[in-house]
Amino acid sequence: MTVAGVVMLASIAAQAQTLNRAGRGEPGSLDPHKASTQYEQALVLDLFEGLLVFDANGQPVPGIADSWAVSPDNRRYVFNLRPNLTWSDGAPLTPEQVAASFRRLLDPKTAAPAAAQMYAIKNARAVNTGKMEGSALGVTAAAGTVAIELEAPVPYLPSLLAAAFAVVVPPQAFNNPDGWTRPGVMVGNGAFTLEGWEPQSHITLEKNAHYRDAVNVKLARVVYHPAGDTNAALARYRAGDFDMVMEFPSAQTEQLIREMKTEAKLTPSLLTYYLALNTRDPKLADRRVRRALSLAVDRDTLVGKVVRGGALPASTFVPPATANYTPPVLDLDAAPYETRLKEAQRLLAEAGYGPENPLRLTYAHTANQELRRIAVVIAAMWKRAGVELSLLNTEGRVHFSNLRQGVFEVAFVAWLADFNDAANFLSVLDSASTASNYAKYDSAAYDSLLRQAAQTSNLGERAKVLKEAEGVMLADQPIIPLYFGATRNLVAHKVSGWRGNATDVHLSRYMSLEQAAK
Repeated sequence: MTVAGVVMLASIAAQAQTLNRAGRGEPGSLDPHKASTQYEQALVLDLFEGLLVFDANGQPVPGIADSWAVSPDNRRYVFNLRPNLTWSDGAPLTPEQVAASFRRLLDPKTAAPAAAQMYAIKNARAVNTGKMEGSALGVTAAAGTVAIELEAPVPYLPSLLAAAFAVVVPPQAFNNPDGWTRPGVMVGNGAFTLEGWEPQSHITLEKNAHYRDAVNVKLARVVYHPAGDTNAALARYRAGDFDMVMEFPSAQTEQLIREMKTEAKLTPSLLTYYLALNTRDPKLADRRVRRALSLAVDRDTLVGKVVRGGALPASTFVPPATANYTPPVLDLDAAPYETRLKEAQRLLAEAGYGPENPLRLTYAHTANQELRRIAVVIAAMWKRAGVELSLLNTEGRVHFSNLRQGVFEVAFVAWLADFNDAANFLSVLDSASTASNYAKYDSAAYDSLLRQAAQTSNLGERAKVLKEAEGVMLADQPIIPLYFGATRNLVAHKVSGWRGNATDVHLSRYMSLEQAAK
């Protein structure tokens, strides 16, 4: 066979194991400590690993650590790293780099959206808020090991350490902080490496030959495609351009389940869709106004006639399926809509708004037809309460940049849990969570209850404290919960290894293609 023939066969073989994944939009960052959206985190988990990783079922399993020991009081973990770990360029991966990654995550200069999720680590809050130096963080390295000290026992620590924000970042993240995530520069320790990024078109990952478990990675290439328009993504899936689609149109759920019984995947999840209210905006600083806006949303109609797709109306932030937790119920939340609407009108009048002085707000969402339909329906509901709403849609990266900077009044947001625990939701609104607390909620009572829960090891007592905290927050209404979601994936017949799970985590390393891609 000629050399050209060998090259052609190699190319065909690579194509046969090229997985095309469609996500919701263009990533804002591939820096694990800056990533905030589910789409960004999916990429991060293909490119990097932490002490633990998620398996195909979304459960935490050993990652770069193959074993660990726990102290009798469950406050100190010592992780034993696998021998001969390397980065994708062949350089050794050291225990000190693991510890440094945790310090970078908690460094206030990093402004990591998920930093507060790690407040279980000793001194993490103080480090993240600038009250202590990074060296005080309870993560230390020694020969072949990394030790983590906790403020209190944390039952969900394994899931926490498998999350995208807990991966190890390379020395380049410190030496070249503004350019290390570019193709040709980035090195990682995950199953794949970053080979190309064409903005608004695709991101190409190639199998990492230096990956610790490369022998069991079947895919040669993974191509991520930003696809904010779910209808367009569905059309391209039908045409064979995509092998996986992260979200299909909710309005077509019943039809797709009928037509594609084994490809349309509807999975119950720990996912809450909500509206963030900018509490620093003069119009929204009044709690009566925020409460009125929540009462004026008819969630049953929103879910039953607009969202559908397995969603459930939400009056709390934490989903009812969350482990070891029962959400609170506020007065009037279970009342008929017309009763709630009258109370909303009363509260707005009390705050100084009415026919002669209507409350005018801007509602921001990403450029997505489904989200626009939701916005239009909410605008109609709020109009009955005397609120005039202007709609603003932007590309996803711009939308979340505006949220972080506080450049919005009302904004549509979703939170998918990194792990099954109420704290994963409630810590988002901790006043120290500057990068994810879009509402800029600042409540000493709420923060105090979260800290109390973090120090409570008894699950029953801890759940009571967290429930009280959520009750305080919902009474202040910095956010408006709308509905609890079910993840809606499309997965082609030829894709093997995909498993539905509550956190919608699907690492490409577990997948393979049974036939050549189109």
